[in-house]
Amino acid sequence: MKIVLICGFLGAGKTTLLKNLIEQSNSDTAILVNEFGELGIDGAVVAEGTNLNVVEMPSGCICCSLRESLVDAVRDILEDFKPGQLIIEPSGIASPSSVLIGLEKADFSDRIEIAPVVGVVDLTFFSGDVHEDDLGNFFKDQIMNSDIIMMNKADLVSAEEIEKCRGKIARINPAALIIPTVYCRAEIPQTAVKGDIVHFHYSPQFHAESFTIDGMVKKERIVELLQNLNSGEYGSIYRAKGIIRTENGPETFDYVNGQVNFGEIRDTDTNKFVFIGRQVDRPKIEKAIKS
Repeated sequence: MKIVLICGFLGAGKTTLLKNLIEQSNSDTAILVNEFGELGIDGAVVAEGTNLNVVEMPSGCICCSLRESLVDAVRDILEDFKPGQLIIEPSGIASPSSVLIGLEKADFSDRIEIAPVVGVVDLTFFSGDVHEDDLGNFFKDQIMNSDIIMMNKADLVSAEEIEKCRGKIARINPAALIIPTVYCRAEIPQTAVKGDIVHFHYSPQFHAESFTIDGMVKKERIVELLQNLNSGEYGSIYRAKGIIRTENGPETFDYVNGQVNFGEIRDTDTNKFVFIGRQVDRPKIEKAIKS
């Protein structure tokens, strides 16, 4: 079984890339989605419109402590579905090296082939000073263990910023293929797989607040809440996503780095919300939604 690993920080565009890859994949492909939080959002979004086997691993970050769970999940997929290809989308604070080490040491390692690792970098975030605290080690781990790096959201920054980020990435991993993208649209080039795995330890101080709400919500309240997330009023929110039932039908919402997007989805039985960051004020967020 061939394994394609996608890695990147919260909101970089991994799920968008995953959906692009699914469009190009045949029916002999399975998907493993890991989310940081108790509710699975990406799995439902990815699974819509496809008959592929999509497996969710919520409540984790696929770091050192969850390496065993990852290996168990991959083993189950290998034995239950027997796909020719498995695409893994870890959570946005996952350690790529931990995933690779877990697969390398798995008792079924002789039955899998690791494809070139694809890292997704959000240019609107990475162009700033992200090398402080644990985030510095996160990006070092991601970039040094990626064979291909997509500098995503290239339409939202200047050409000068793109080249600045390219140089920053190249200094960390000179061997990586670096591609500027918009919505992660690019042909994945053929390249050799990096041999050595480089591990950086980090302990990101993030937590996720996940909850559901029955009935219907007013979209304008969700829009107002999301537009105010970067004010700090609700804590330091890095990422928010969910599926909501509105008067116009079910929709998905997505927030990252001050950017808000909505999308379509066929159906949902309840409203699902996930907010990820530091000191997330859940009661205040719920009040803003319900008020």
